[in-house]
Amino acid sequence: MDVLVVPPLADFTTVVAPPPGMALLDLNEHLVRRLADPARLRAAADRRPGGPLTALIGRAAAAILARGAYDDAHVRAVGAALGLAADPAVRLAVDGLELTEGSEESSRDLLGAARRCELFAPEIELAREVTRGRRAHIVIDRADQLPAAFALVAALGEGMTLCGRHVAEHRAALRRIPELAGVRWDAWSPEHLIRPPWCETARADTRATSPDEWALQADGGETVSWGRGDVGAASPDGWVLRAGGGEVIGSGRGGVEPVRWVVGERSVPGGGGPWAGRLDVARAAALPGEALARCRGLTLMLTRVDFLGVATGLTGGAADLRRLRAALPPGVPMTGELAVGAPGVSAEAAEESMELLAGGLAGVRPAGVRPYRMGVRAPWTAGEVLMRPPRAGHDLARWAEFDAPGGMSPDEVAILLRRWVERLPGLPAGRLAACSVAGPAAPGPPGAAWDPCTEVVAGAGPDGRGPGTFAVNLRSGRSIRLHHLLVAPVSRLAADPHALDHLAEPARRRLTAELAAAGVLR
Repeated sequence: MDVLVVPPLADFTTVVAPPPGMALLDLNEHLVRRLADPARLRAAADRRPGGPLTALIGRAAAAILARGAYDDAHVRAVGAALGLAADPAVRLAVDGLELTEGSEESSRDLLGAARRCELFAPEIELAREVTRGRRAHIVIDRADQLPAAFALVAALGEGMTLCGRHVAEHRAALRRIPELAGVRWDAWSPEHLIRPPWCETARADTRATSPDEWALQADGGETVSWGRGDVGAASPDGWVLRAGGGEVIGSGRGGVEPVRWVVGERSVPGGGGPWAGRLDVARAAALPGEALARCRGLTLMLTRVDFLGVATGLTGGAADLRRLRAALPPGVPMTGELAVGAPGVSAEAAEESMELLAGGLAGVRPAGVRPYRMGVRAPWTAGEVLMRPPRAGHDLARWAEFDAPGGMSPDEVAILLRRWVERLPGLPAGRLAACSVAGPAAPGPPGAAWDPCTEVVAGAGPDGRGPGTFAVNLRSGRSIRLHHLLVAPVSRLAADPHALDHLAEPARRRLTAELAAAGVLR
């Protein structure tokens, strides 16, 4: 039986659906499970470079991951675990990868990183064992997977097939790399499904009543969620979804149905069935009403929004956000990821756009802010733009430098991004499927609003005063030392907003302000 191999770093909130007769080896899931193991994080907390704050963040991430809840805090904790993984060639983030030397648009730099990288060694060895005597199909859907994919090619030898969305888009450039001369090529790309626990968590409060029971199981086989009622469109035959090692990660009867994940230019699946996606706003608005009616979550890529709700996408196409909102089923999350620095978009227009998104214009919540990058394959079409040729050595160029009137300087882009990241720390990563289907945080009881991305942990203090107990927030990356008499009441704040009521008013007011400044309270 052939094996479909998913290299790190794919979206860890999705799983690839292999075609019939093909086994799945999800090395990305294996890497994330290994790096985000709570016991591993706790054991390695004091050995990591970076000082006491890094150790505290590792302990807080371990505590959050041990909860087993599939929520925003879990995403932050996985991101912290990936970010703390040290390697000489790559740096990991919750939704991407960066080379320590060189550019991801240079095959020479990517191949060098693949040779020096130590982080993926267990996954490469697992691939050797599983694919021995079998034909391997390596699916590359994102450029972030290239270092691991190149390492797999070197380790597994000739005769394997490279496929996936990124291969289809950049096949001509990839075929010119001498180190890939012995591989086969296929433009086919498998479907991606959102891992069931993330979909179920997002819709836990909107299930229709049904007499049928259902269960969702995590990678190790333990049940992470169960109940009675529908969590998707009707599916009388039920379904089973297996992860890379063959273990069941989702199963059910009477209503559980996989949600397909759509990104980039991938077609929205026809024939019924729910889907979610991360799409350019103009492309999303052009979808037929039947497809939008099946949407379960939508992240829009934007470069500008005005007060009338007219939004501009990554290539200059425009769409009406209010009309798009009305075409989606009620309650379906719609978020916007703003790319700053597009041609013709001034600093004032970008600032207004972010203000409108932060205010929830047309029901769109902010889902991240990043620098604008013009795609080589999808350039700006809404005005005068001069595209520069790729830099020397960038044989895998994906982005084009450009000149255009009326835009922002690089310094203006950097200043605006820094200001909004400080104002809205920890915005969700728009590239992750789980963030597209997640609704807004449920309002807690009146009183102090504890941020679930916070844990109270013990360790050496980053303030130089020795060991202590700290409230650590993964959203802001900050910590606050707690007096030993306040550890218990502050810890209870997660469940009881009145846990500090016994304090004198001046002390309670001062402590609340300090906790809010550290991000512990929202």
